[in-house]
Amino acid sequence: MIDSYSCLRRIHPCRLGKKLLALTLGVATALAAHAQPTATTHAEGTKAKLQLTLLEAKKLALQQSPTMAQAKARIDAAAARAAEAKSSYWPTLDVSFGITRNHDRATRPQRDYDENTKYGLGLSANWLLFDGFQRRFSLLIAEFDHAAALSASTDAQRLLLQAVSSAFYSAILAQDSMGIAKEDAEFNRMLHADARKRQEGGIATASEVLNFQLQVANAEVDYIAAERAWRAAIIILGELLAITQDDIWEYIQLTPPDEKLIRQPVQLADLLDYARQHRPDLAIAQNRINAAQTGIKAARSTWSPKLRLFADYGYERVDSLHFNENYDRNVSFGLAASWNLFQGFKTTALLNQAEAELAAAIEAKKELELAIETTVRRNFLALDTCRHQLALQENILATAKQIRDLVHQEYLGGATTITRLNEAQTDVTISAAARSQAYIQVFHSLELLGASTGRILLLETEE
Repeated sequence: MIDSYSCLRRIHPCRLGKKLLALTLGVATALAAHAQPTATTHAEGTKAKLQLTLLEAKKLALQQSPTMAQAKARIDAAAARAAEAKSSYWPTLDVSFGITRNHDRATRPQRDYDENTKYGLGLSANWLLFDGFQRRFSLLIAEFDHAAALSASTDAQRLLLQAVSSAFYSAILAQDSMGIAKEDAEFNRMLHADARKRQEGGIATASEVLNFQLQVANAEVDYIAAERAWRAAIIILGELLAITQDDIWEYIQLTPPDEKLIRQPVQLADLLDYARQHRPDLAIAQNRINAAQTGIKAARSTWSPKLRLFADYGYERVDSLHFNENYDRNVSFGLAASWNLFQGFKTTALLNQAEAELAAAIEAKKELELAIETTVRRNFLALDTCRHQLALQENILATAKQIRDLVHQEYLGGATTITRLNEAQTDVTISAAARSQAYIQVFHSLELLGASTGRILLLETEE
């Protein structure tokens, strides 16, 4: 993406704009808080337009995106599983009622049956006192899952904010391209009007008039292409913000970023340290390791005995529902212990599975740490390169405008040809497009760096 800037002067600005737009939109389309956005609206004719800065767009996305609603639902489900695991510490209470019809001739002559109906009503309580800490380990695993769901929600925010920033800057780039094409058309329109006056005075030829008319048409075509790119970027941004209004590109207006961010200092060591401590997906990986370690302990606990306290109170009577307090009542209570000695090596299999899952979780975290460090280093290098490119492109643009103005004066004085003037104006347009893309790429690189470290989640620091 960075190397492509070395050939900016050889590429038409419209085609160059399409290239960067495709790259940045690719990030947004690959992805899919309760803070109130501070965007203001104002009336223009009959339409109210939503003016957004990047910070306001991010807050609006966190508030309205279905992605965050799904993440919250997953958190609620994980919290419910933790509560379910915790419920095993409580005793259980069951009420029962039964009717049994007996049809028995085991002690009777042939064709002579002993028949009766038995009715039963009871209440039973059970309380598991000890199960080798299986309940404790199950609760810990559920709590780790809940913590992982929280981190997954935060990571979903990180990816959503990265997608929003990519779509936002794609729209800003297209917006700048529209302005460049408009300036190009206005300049050639001015030359066209001047050429017609000179033709009427017998100085300029018809071909000169047609030349400038052609340049105006080309600039208008570039404007249409940039406008199409703008609308595409706004549609993607609207999807991320959960806004589906018709003609959304006429509803949303974007405020360009603050130029102070271009000179924002960054240190690679600080970025790497922050990423190691704050990346949500690293927290997810660590929770998976913790859950796997607890799973090993849970598997081992199945070798332990179980101790249970029980109590039963009920009535049982034959051929009648009229229970007698003295004759039909059954009461029992006691303490029961059990210890499984063999179940086909099931515990050994569970232990092997848990140890394998732990090994996989540890290696997955190592792989993620390497990937994060590589991404941060790459984005840091890209930011540094883009800043140097921007400084050069600004000088190139200033020089191109100076040359164009000189060539214009020379053309009016008859000292140079119309071809040279066309070349000078084309150089200005290409340089302006290259400067715009370098300018936007600095901001986009800052956002990618923030996403790769997790700092993009600190919305309050972006104001």
